[in-house]
Amino acid sequence: MDIRALRYFQTVAESGSYSRGSELLRISQPAVSRTIRNLEDELGRPVFKRHGHGVTLTEAGKLLLERSQLLLRQIEQTKAEIRSGHAGLSGVISFAVPPAAGHFIVPPLVERFGQAHPHVFLKIVGGFSGYIHEWLVRGQVDLACLHDPVPQRGFEATPLLNEEVFLVGRPGALGTGGAPVRTEDLARLPLILPSRPNASRRLLDKWTAERGISLSAKVEVDDTTITRALLRQGVGFSLLTRGSVEDELSRGELEIRSFAPAAYWPFALITCQNVPRTEAQQVLIGKLSETVQEVVRDLVRSGVWRGEIPEP
Repeated sequence: MDIRALRYFQTVAESGSYSRGSELLRISQPAVSRTIRNLEDELGRPVFKRHGHGVTLTEAGKLLLERSQLLLRQIEQTKAEIRSGHAGLSGVISFAVPPAAGHFIVPPLVERFGQAHPHVFLKIVGGFSGYIHEWLVRGQVDLACLHDPVPQRGFEATPLLNEEVFLVGRPGALGTGGAPVRTEDLARLPLILPSRPNASRRLLDKWTAERGISLSAKVEVDDTTITRALLRQGVGFSLLTRGSVEDELSRGELEIRSFAPAAYWPFALITCQNVPRTEAQQVLIGKLSETVQEVVRDLVRSGVWRGEIPEP
């Protein structure tokens, strides 16, 4: 199977059309179409369903995308190891993290890991928990951070911290004095919440159910950028970590209140054990995992990141 054909296929699959795929590849659309047609002939089955707005994957295409993503990453890793030509760690490793947590973790992580392992290329991917879980299963990322990961066979979870959650709203909308918010007060507030089964919504439902509180969302939004815009307009309130609104807080556009008692969301480091990896890749994942844990501990102990380090 031609590696070039797999790259063309992956690009078209991810972009959703032959025209956008050819633009990204900087290759003519007929050439891309011809290459993928040859790939389909070799497989004996179509990999795309064509429609007026682009293409979608067939069942065969979904399987090929899942396997080819892992294969192409392994090829990339192998090239990096061979080209380095020196002793010590080298290669490519990818790390996925939710945007709010990445605000804290990524800058010191890139600096610290880069100094310790200068010949390792670190690829950072930001995304929400549902996407990150899928990337782990497919082998698109090697290591990831998730809020409240559901225990699942084949996944290894290392607790990092219990991250404090705040009630967020427009300045002045929460009243004066800065007193902590009581949990029961949430029942009377217009709330902007993510839809189920979002990890943060799942945690919120569990937390309020334990306290006998029933919440009613004024609006459900699964994009934190939109949520922050609604908060700035004074549409309602939301429950978020500090990292989610750090920029707005610094500009005085939003304010936060802690809860009484304080509320926390568990945050963990995840790897998928079902993805085949070389010994060199396993070593890289171990080194990156150690560095992530060191960075998180330092951020919490210094007070930069509000949370509690779980007991070993």
